[in-house]
Amino acid sequence: MDHASPLEPLHELPADVVTQPADAGIDVPYALGTLPDGRETLIIGDVDTYADFTHRQGDNPYGFQGTCGLCSCEGVLRQFGVDVTEGDVVAHTVSHGLCETAGDDATARGGTTLPDQARILSDYGVPAHVESADSLEDLAANLEQGHGVIIAANAGVLWDDATYWDGGQANHAVVPIGVARDPATGEIEGFFVNDSGTGESARFVDAATMADSWLGAGGNCVVTDQVHAAAPGEGTPL
Repeated sequence: MDHASPLEPLHELPADVVTQPADAGIDVPYALGTLPDGRETLIIGDVDTYADFTHRQGDNPYGFQGTCGLCSCEGVLRQFGVDVTEGDVVAHTVSHGLCETAGDDATARGGTTLPDQARILSDYGVPAHVESADSLEDLAANLEQGHGVIIAANAGVLWDDATYWDGGQANHAVVPIGVARDPATGEIEGFFVNDSGTGESARFVDAATMADSWLGAGGNCVVTDQVHAAAPGEGTPL
């Protein structure tokens, strides 16, 4: 798996570090770290903590395998301190008619729509809504402000596997948990993603792949209305 290796958190960055437009701020932890290729990067978001909130989908008593959206809901809920399992979320959605339950194909059962996912988060006390983004900066802004996010991406592009291309449409849900920016220019280098389809946590997805897999599939996402509370000393605007 491709993971970042964060260094010591920095609350006052060098003067030549530019990470965001001057009128914006970062409200979550950030630190210098390294990308899989060895380059230094600015990691924005509590990537190490949130990396624990994912697993391979299909761990539920119903035998549902198409639960990427439900596992994404589980992961976001756990970010906000809601103690749930995939099985809990599946049971809730089955009882409320919020996921696909019919058919012989286990990989389709458990499937959800974005409005379903927003409803599930809201049912558990984390209100959320559906958004359509125009750029990677839209996604980065949500993460840097502390919102929990689920994106609807194309798995074929995300995994570089034509088997899952499916016409390029959005066919998979994942949870971005952090942003990587060039420490000198502020340019988005990529995102760290929890992916229940592969079981990978904090996988680094470069900006071009994210744009193709998510924006190219519509740029739709679920965003929580509330934000994570920054710890004292964290989230200093840059």
